[in-house]
Amino acid sequence: MTQMTTVLRVIGRLLYRGFMLCLWLLLLLYVVYKLVERSQTIAALPAQLEVEGVLLVGSGCGVAVLRMSPALRVRLQREGLATLQAARQARGHPGSDYYRYGPWQATPIGQLEADSSSPIMPGLQCTDIDAELTSRIIRASQEEGGYYSDNDGGTLLLLPREGMIVYGYFG
Repeated sequence: MTQMTTVLRVIGRLLYRGFMLCLWLLLLLYVVYKLVERSQTIAALPAQLEVEGVLLVGSGCGVAVLRMSPALRVRLQREGLATLQAARQARGHPGSDYYRYGPWQATPIGQLEADSSSPIMPGLQCTDIDAELTSRIIRASQEEGGYYSDNDGGTLLLLPREGMIVYGYFG
């Protein structure tokens, strides 16, 4: 093996390792971004809304679809709106009027259409969400058994039968 071949192999290994390091760093940055995004979404919900997991979080204008805890599902099905009396302020923004929710109301919301004033529909449209999940959310929001509330930045929709918390938002 000549000296030139050895130098080229060393350079090739260094380039490969540098490329792999860049890929790992990009993956790490993506994971950190998703964790922060998840944390900020949950911070926008009242503390009384127990979240078991995240199904989808969109960015910018969008929608977050979260899994409702089984305990919250049971309370909502048993006690209804009484469960939500204190659920008016976002857990991560205790002094902010922007994150203060209005009175909770029972579904049906009514017909959700593309020009709806509720951020739920535009949020569903500007996020990469599959058609089946969108249909489930729209169908459940138009039936009895769910609850919704608004704040300045979005609409919060609780669908106990589906086990979902849906937060449509702008910004």
